[in-house]
Amino acid sequence: MATRTLSRASIAAAALELLDRTGLEAFSMRRLADELGVGTMTLYGYFRSKSELLDAVMDAAASEVDANAPDASWRDRAAALARTTRANLERHPSLVQIRLQQPIGRPSQFRITESAIGALIDAGLPRREAARAFRVLFTYTFGFVAFSPTATAGEARRDIRAAHASLPPDEYPLLSSMADDAVAAAAGDEQFDYGLELLLDGIEAQVTRG
Repeated sequence: MATRTLSRASIAAAALELLDRTGLEAFSMRRLADELGVGTMTLYGYFRSKSELLDAVMDAAASEVDANAPDASWRDRAAALARTTRANLERHPSLVQIRLQQPIGRPSQFRITESAIGALIDAGLPRREAARAFRVLFTYTFGFVAFSPTATAGEARRDIRAAHASLPPDEYPLLSSMADDAVAAAAGDEQFDYGLELLLDGIEAQVTRG
């Protein structure tokens, strides 16, 4: 591959592309350097460590997200931001693993947080409660992508059906008869929206209780 004109931004973009293709476990500075047609030490001239590069990768992915809340109700804004976040994580599944290994720390990575908390404050939550409610929404969205990724939904549904079919009905009278229901809840837009609406209903009830 021909040598590219390098910058921190172009290296981070190339790293994100490589991660999308190979996953985090196969990612290394040496492999990225080979992709770019440079020596490994060249990359260390731009990033002091792999961790610093991965932080820039999260920055690059965050720049793809439109964090501008629509001109709508707080609930529609919060829902739109959750769905946008999920879509971004689905496009770049390695972000889930990276986020588990290191915290976010750059300003651009907080744009969704800023917009979502603004929507929750507009709903009527005090700032402390808005911060806590956002954390619940974030962990739900992040966890859904981690445990119910669209890319492996078909495989997950097959595994769930097989697992339920193997349960002794006398010990598991409910689960052994609920394979179809469990499969439907395994992944997908409908299930994500179901959980998201439950959370937003809870936030709305909290506001009403005052």
